Amino acid sequence: MAMREVTVACSETADLPCTAPWDPQLSYAVSWAKVSESGTESVELPESKQNSSFEAPRRRAYSLTIQNTTICSSGTYRCALQELGGQRNLSGTVVLKVTGCPKEATESTFRKYRAEAVLLFSLVVFYLTLIIFTCKFARLQSIFPDISKPGTEQAFLPVTSPSKHLGPVTLPKTETV
Repeated sequence: MAMREVTVACSETADLPCTAPWDPQLSYAVSWAKVSESGTESVELPESKQNSSFEAPRRRAYSLTIQNTTICSSGTYRCALQELGGQRNLSGTVVLKVTGCPKEATESTFRKYRAEAVLLFSLVVFYLTLIIFTCKFARLQSIFPDISKPGTEQAFLPVTSPSKHLGPVTLPKTETV
């Protein structure tokens, strides 16, 4: 199996040639896959990025074009050529190295937003504490009437019975001293 290395700058277009030994007299169906570090092949790449021998000049036949490369584009790519007659299956490997990309690790991203996360958590705790103490203070100051205390009246809760007329009710006016 033939192997080739292609190096490209970050955000540039990479043209990966299929390194499988193919016969220009025959037609092939091509498929590309990115090989993970453990050796297993990942999902095949979309065919819109692949060039067949009919769409490209002979020097770039069966190539894979990756536009706007990133550090995630780096890796090993395998092309598989299958003769349309089904006689031969050929494969080749290309290693793509993308250089010049800014490296931002996930740890630095966590550090970047750690202060905001701590502040947000502190605000949540503060507001919950404020709500709890406000309710307790209001109850102590009798702002909220406690229905279970003797001598307190329930306001705006009319009691109705089937024998009484359910119409508008006028309450007598009372003055507080």
